Amino acid sequence: MKEWFSPKELTNIEGMPSTTQGINRKARAENWTSRKRMGVRGKALEYHIGSLPKKIKEVLMVEEERATYVVPSIEPLQLWITAFEQLSREEQSIVVSWLMRNGIKDFVAFIDKREKDS
Repeated sequence: MKEWFSPKELTNIEGMPSTTQGINRKARAENWTSRKRMGVRGKALEYHIGSLPKKIKEVLMVEEERATYVVPSIEPLQLWITAFEQLSREEQSIVVSWLMRNGIKDFVAFIDKREKDS
């Protein structure tokens, strides 16, 4: 669950100030826990959910639960390359040796067998 929120994200919540300046003023007045936003120049802050008013926390938690994530499709070859690169050198060597010895047909048969056993 997301823990840190920018003033801009908080302006969209009913009952909160509608400007980032208003959010920052409210945060200072209520002593919210803050930190400098990562990757942003200047004095940009973000606020920890634990220090926000109870009603705001409830709204943020409900919105977080409703979030949907879209995973972009990936080409099969790129998927294989990415997976292979995640292996250690030793694991890569084992996979290459197995494929060279048994071939892709045996590999597909192995996958089919595992799916049937599941």
